[in-house]
Amino acid sequence: MNRRLPLLLIAASWGAAAAVEPPSVIRFATQGEQWLSGSLESIAGDKLIWNAPILKQPTAFWTKSVRDLTLPILNYEQKVSHEASLHLTNGDLVRGQLCSVTDDRIVLDTWYGGRLEFRRAMIKEIGVLDQAALVYSGPAGLDGWIQTAKTPTWKYENGALRTSATRGIGRDVGLPDECSVAFEMSCSESMSLSVHLFADDLTTDAPKGCYQINCQGGYVSFSRLGDDGRMGGMGGMEGRSVPEFRGDGKVQVELRASRSSGNVSLYVSGRHAANWRAQNLKGKFGKGIQFVPQNGMATLRIAKIKVTAWDGEVEGLADENMAFGNPIRRKREPTLVPESAPESSAEERMKLRNGDSIGGEVAAIVDGIITVKTPFAEVKLPVGMVRNILLKPASLEEPIRRNGDVRAWFPDGASMVFRLDSTTKDTLTGSSQTFGTATFKLAAFNRIEFNIHDPEINDLRAKDPS
Repeated sequence: MNRRLPLLLIAASWGAAAAVEPPSVIRFATQGEQWLSGSLESIAGDKLIWNAPILKQPTAFWTKSVRDLTLPILNYEQKVSHEASLHLTNGDLVRGQLCSVTDDRIVLDTWYGGRLEFRRAMIKEIGVLDQAALVYSGPAGLDGWIQTAKTPTWKYENGALRTSATRGIGRDVGLPDECSVAFEMSCSESMSLSVHLFADDLTTDAPKGCYQINCQGGYVSFSRLGDDGRMGGMGGMEGRSVPEFRGDGKVQVELRASRSSGNVSLYVSGRHAANWRAQNLKGKFGKGIQFVPQNGMATLRIAKIKVTAWDGEVEGLADENMAFGNPIRRKREPTLVPESAPESSAEERMKLRNGDSIGGEVAAIVDGIITVKTPFAEVKLPVGMVRNILLKPASLEEPIRRNGDVRAWFPDGASMVFRLDSTTKDTLTGSSQTFGTATFKLAAFNRIEFNIHDPEINDLRAKDPS
């Protein structure tokens, strides 16, 4: 690849050996890691204007020579009742609050782009999450994280914590007594990791008085570490096989834990995988989380950490877990569709958060309330109570690829592809067949990829650390 850079960028300007990752970085489409820290001035046409401490003035670079742009992460908290996820035909994932669903349009309210209208033909499915109170979202760097090794063994790279050692890293996030801790983890070998919840002392790899979830080669166990450092008793299953942990790919993990009841539930890629109940609830608890790798021959990566309050309700609980007699609270609401209603397949029913389902068509969504037309009556319920929105069948399309397309990444792993038309200091304006033209807050994104249809640059991206 012959993509020449301005001569003023001498070798000393590249930050391959920097000790601290700068907040904003431009990476170039060359073999090896060549990047320059600084700040974005603007993007106009096929040129990107960049400010950097080593440059005497803002300097223009051809966008065809840029691989991506990394931006500071902004933790933005909204007080909303639900979060909808649109899965698009081109692989994008866009989140916001549902305003309306019709045969040809889906409308989202977003904090980063205002009201966005998406073509129905480019939406594969809609998922819905109840929006709990956010406690922590990140990581955005190593600040606030405590490492157990005297010489740090964890690094922060591209929105993730990364290590090849067996020493821990933790953070006091102010865990509430009932909490959800979700994160993405990937490992160069099968998963081998201990996660500590409600930890008090984060300077040791074996903190006393906490919950320990131990992942070892596809097998997961749970223990309550007492104030004496010993494992306490458990009810339910002490261990469980989790096939997703045997591979070397990315896995979405969520732990829902209660300090007051002792209940702990494990969800893997949305599937309920295990439930335990600690017997020993006395002693000192902390408010920290900690990750301790167990395999020094593997590279572990932790990203997209999200800590929220939890209502203590267990969703999607497997029947086999109930057989152990654990007094687990489980939401059950009256069946919304009479038993005499005509039969409908699973694909024709919307799943509810309490485990029920409902058949019918979405008639309206207003102020967070969804109206579903069933065979017998119209039913109104909060959008946050629904797991998915049933869409009418449609002939799906993919947007055409265009010069100037970029892929903008959100800190939580969601992304959008659009043609970048213009920028200001704080905004991006882009257009797409999917949603038309919209202006986005630049602070919403932590990375922007350029030349996303270029095979050579995509080959470079494929070699990036996962």
